[in-house]
Amino acid sequence: MNYLILRFVSVFSAIIMMMSNTALSYTGNVLIKNSLQNQKDLIVHCKSAHKDMGYHRVHPTGSYNLLYKLHYDSDFPYNENNHIWCHVWQGQGFKHHQVFNVYDGDHWEAKEDGIYHQWALMYVWDAAISKASSFGASCISLGLLLASSLFFSFILPTLVV
Repeated sequence: MNYLILRFVSVFSAIIMMMSNTALSYTGNVLIKNSLQNQKDLIVHCKSAHKDMGYHRVHPTGSYNLLYKLHYDSDFPYNENNHIWCHVWQGQGFKHHQVFNVYDGDHWEAKEDGIYHQWALMYVWDAAISKASSFGASCISLGLLLASSLFFSFILPTLVV
């Protein structure tokens, strides 16, 4: 009788563990489409701090569908510090490169002029910063320009006299 109770408890515990593991996991989905001209392949390599998803060759008009599973545990917590990024290469000898962060539900598209997110150009090939962040850099440059013109127009003449 004790054997049957022990057996029942172990089977019941295994079922509960399987259900909780499924309930505490999350599957993310990111799509990267190759829309390059002239029958060019695209190389995609996605990874996170905890997992390398490997290199994938995406043929013309094809797509790479990144499915990833995140578990809410101490080994692989799901939070803003646990992000996934992808490298993409294209061109003769795959010399043109870009890297960007991806999030669940993202749709990316590689075209001749750069990487598009949801139909908007976000990154140009081989550029160190995105188009979106170049606006911030332009504002900083404009601020420095205004500060230096203020210095040379008003402060420097008073120091020279």
